Amino acid sequence: MNKTYDILAVGFPLVEIMRTKKGVPFEEPGEFTGPYPSGDTCIMLDVAARLGKKCCFIGTVGEDGFGAIVTDRLARDGVDVCYVNRKEGYNTAAVFVRYEEDGTRQYLDFINNSACMVLGPEDIPAAVVADSRIVHFSGEIISNCQTGARREAMEKTLASVSKDALVSLDPNFTISIEDMEAVMGPFVKRADIILPSEGEAKVLMGTKTDEEACRKLSAQGKIVALKQGAAGCTIYKGDKKVHAPAYRVEEVDPTGCGDSFCAGFLYGVLENWELEKTGQLANAAGALQATRLGPMEGAMYFEEVMEFIKCSRQTEKEE
Repeated sequence: MNKTYDILAVGFPLVEIMRTKKGVPFEEPGEFTGPYPSGDTCIMLDVAARLGKKCCFIGTVGEDGFGAIVTDRLARDGVDVCYVNRKEGYNTAAVFVRYEEDGTRQYLDFINNSACMVLGPEDIPAAVVADSRIVHFSGEIISNCQTGARREAMEKTLASVSKDALVSLDPNFTISIEDMEAVMGPFVKRADIILPSEGEAKVLMGTKTDEEACRKLSAQGKIVALKQGAAGCTIYKGDKKVHAPAYRVEEVDPTGCGDSFCAGFLYGVLENWELEKTGQLANAAGALQATRLGPMEGAMYFEEVMEFIKCSRQTEKEE
């Protein structure tokens, strides 16, 4: 498949500003660190680019420093940001993040009225989408684009995918969806690869368990990788079910781990790797993201990830 881009995604660029200490509520004065470049599809593409794939990002940012933080980081790591449109009169989205001692996260977002909320079909270059081997969709973006021009933008993106390209979908629900079939159905139907976290598969498919949902999707010819955090991942393809164990790391910040997993998994698919090897790379990319503070700061290059996998296996053998 001769395409300009290996992976393309549409998304909402944003920055995250984080509490430096756990257990400090937003209501109290305290220190923050950041801003860090973020946005789920931005993270995924950044990791995929560092792994060595040609990536393209489509989105909207404000004409401000926060927008530059995200686009500069993506460009530096090799993501094509030529199709990111800067919206005059709008700011780039920002999210404040805090953690409890048990690791629970709380967000305070300033996304409404930001540049990402004025994404429209005019921002989607159909020919560029068609020139990509994999077009990746995020449920977070789709659920924030349920009506109006934003919905038209997502529908145009889906319609522009070439027939010989793959579609991947990370459900990544962040807000409730009343009519799951209407909102997510077209993307699920076209998807070749679905990458849900625990609890998301059953919501997506309206089943009682993730297992039932994953098997139902794999019976439709889709590859499904169920992200299970510290338990690794379970991959379904046809009648096959493969489990890839997780890698142990000292967790600093779990933000972006699922997105990094997606990047590693799509890399393996593009390389036609076996399911287990693909799951191993995905788990490693996700684990490494957790070792640094900041949503993208744990992104590693391919050689670094493979060395991590090699060393982790040696440790397991010694045990």
